[in-house]
Amino acid sequence: MKKITLFVFCMIIFSSCEREDFTEEVKSASTVKKLTATNLEVYPTKRQNTYPIVLVHGMCGWGRDEMFGYKYWGGLADTQTYLNLYGYKTFTASVGPISSNWDRAVELYHNIVGGRVDYGAAHALKHGHNRYGRTYTGFYKQWSATKKVHFVGHSLGGASPRFLIQLLENGDAAEMAYIPNGKEAPTSDLFKGNKKNWVASHTTIAGVHNGALTVDSDYFRPYLMKMVLGMGAIGGIGLEQYTFYNFDLGHWGLQRQPKETVKAYFDRILARTPSDATSSARFWESKDNCMYDLKVTTMQQQNEWVKSSPNVYYASYTFNDTKEQSNGNWTPLPTMNLLFKLESLNIGKTSANLPQGFTSWRPNDGLVSVVSSQYPLGHDYVLMDPANRKLAPKGVWDVHPTINGQDHLSVVTPDLFQSTSSYLNKFYLDIAKDLSCLPK
Repeated sequence: MKKITLFVFCMIIFSSCEREDFTEEVKSASTVKKLTATNLEVYPTKRQNTYPIVLVHGMCGWGRDEMFGYKYWGGLADTQTYLNLYGYKTFTASVGPISSNWDRAVELYHNIVGGRVDYGAAHALKHGHNRYGRTYTGFYKQWSATKKVHFVGHSLGGASPRFLIQLLENGDAAEMAYIPNGKEAPTSDLFKGNKKNWVASHTTIAGVHNGALTVDSDYFRPYLMKMVLGMGAIGGIGLEQYTFYNFDLGHWGLQRQPKETVKAYFDRILARTPSDATSSARFWESKDNCMYDLKVTTMQQQNEWVKSSPNVYYASYTFNDTKEQSNGNWTPLPTMNLLFKLESLNIGKTSANLPQGFTSWRPNDGLVSVVSSQYPLGHDYVLMDPANRKLAPKGVWDVHPTINGQDHLSVVTPDLFQSTSSYLNKFYLDIAKDLSCLPK
């Protein structure tokens, strides 16, 4: 496959996508407690902890050893290296780019502590895939209640750590109730819970907390392929025959084969190759993939199970790359990445029956509505005042003011139009400083 420029792929995306209206009825979120900053403590300015930061990529993301070294976090600038240089120990996780929040959370756990991924016997049986996945060496094996971590997640990477925190603290009833036969391993320690205070904080960057309207379109699956190819093109990467990119779906029997071309691999994952349609169909027709988890209705249900922990500090950074028009629609700014413009237009004119009303869902960053990335609906939050910075209590989302003029991808990878390497380095360095000032 010849090297393909970003322009070509963006034009393909822009010209080939069609949109189906989102019409499924969604129940209103439960009553949420909005706190005021009046009685809160001033945000500390001195370093109080040295807990490491774990960066968690979003949908279609990749690890540090993929994409010819072009980093999901920072591109050629490399956010992890930059933060380490300034004394903020940072690691980058690599989880399934299109997997479910459950599977990604379990993989994230094993990224950190090491060992073979155990998705849970009950979970694997329910969804029809293998119980075990790949084996990780573990980049912070000493992880515990005294050696905590800070999570920083982008997009779907904002939701997956929330699942992990839930499992760490409360375990899973179905997994604990499962009785293995004589040849099966006992229930993984992860699903037994009782790991409170292992996570110091969780910060989301354009996180998806309440669903993404994009996934309710019929063409979302092939759109995933175009996103990966387009993102690679931003870094000047031609996804040629031996380029390393992995969907990490080995537990579904969908691992990449030796010398398999990128196009053949993508087509097989997306059920375009009849000889392997059965295997990929099982994945896409299940309720154990990102396409299902990112639906608005699904995330409303998940937000009732995945609580905001009273032991964790939460913060969110939200972005809006659209402008309101006189007819009430929101349209993308001229500098928005072409990968997202059509999606942004459709989100910006939605009239679907949505929590808090469809007009609140129209402002967006190209893929995710502002209202979806601020905090999980039904969870407590406080609006951060930059001029009078206060410390939000644990278990309460510290919602930072919406940042205008950046799209969903420019907040992690410089595109020279809406972000540069120096801008992103400062942005994440400021976050690292904030996290280090949190009380132990």
